[in-house]
Amino acid sequence: MAAITQWGLDRLPPMSDQTYQDLCRLIHQHSRIHLTPNKRVLLSSRLGKRLRELGLSSWDDYLHWLQKHRESELDTLIDLIATNHTHFFREIVHFETVSSQLLNELLRHSPTAGQVLRCWSAASSSGEEAFSLAIVLSEYAAQHPSGLRWQIDATDISNRAIQKARQAVYPIDRLGLPEPSLMHKYFQKGSGPFSQSCKVKDELRRKVNFHRMNLFDKNYRIPQPQHLVFCRNALIYFDLESQAELIQRLHDVLEPGGYLIVGHSDSLLRTPHPFQGIGNSIYQRKR
Repeated sequence: MAAITQWGLDRLPPMSDQTYQDLCRLIHQHSRIHLTPNKRVLLSSRLGKRLRELGLSSWDDYLHWLQKHRESELDTLIDLIATNHTHFFREIVHFETVSSQLLNELLRHSPTAGQVLRCWSAASSSGEEAFSLAIVLSEYAAQHPSGLRWQIDATDISNRAIQKARQAVYPIDRLGLPEPSLMHKYFQKGSGPFSQSCKVKDELRRKVNFHRMNLFDKNYRIPQPQHLVFCRNALIYFDLESQAELIQRLHDVLEPGGYLIVGHSDSLLRTPHPFQGIGNSIYQRKR
């Protein structure tokens, strides 16, 4: 087996149709991520570095490696192909609606004294969405004298993303907070070589529990029922059959009257679903 360093990353032989189909099949079986025929260049690009790390010189060699180290390497493969693009308060209208409308409705019909408002940030990537929601809930609780007990579970299929989320360290210039005062309130600025980074303060971090989880796992390892579920910009990576299955599962995990928020790039138009749409990619489980 020739080492890839003899070839150079740009000299990898082209990926054959059969190899691409085999990799797509494995990825779909393990994650339900659906790669269309036009994603071959993307897949080759993201896996090229991995072949170099392993000292492999061909895609067939990599398939053999996958067969030999299936369990561990499949997790690595999913880490490499999973898209983890996100930022704080992405699609901010959702957070504004949670603060101005949904929390009022949920508290009117759901948590009573002693209960906890349960929220799930599914496909949470590196944590920005979950911490954005945590800030919204913290601000809301501070503004309502009766108080609000809440917790967030955040999950993602990518080990790499979950590890970053647990570290809770982000570049300051990429926070994009809606109010400058939130920076001092919820983040601790680094010093010295870390002066351009900040860390989410412990009080907020303790309210968010991060777990690695596949949205298609047989059982969801989160408290149920949930009152609010964010599953944004994830449906687009699945085929229609998988989308329909996931939407039904998210419906079932919600308390009656609870809300599902999907991304603006997601669409439920082609998939039958039991939700009531309320606009801006927000759906409610009927009471």
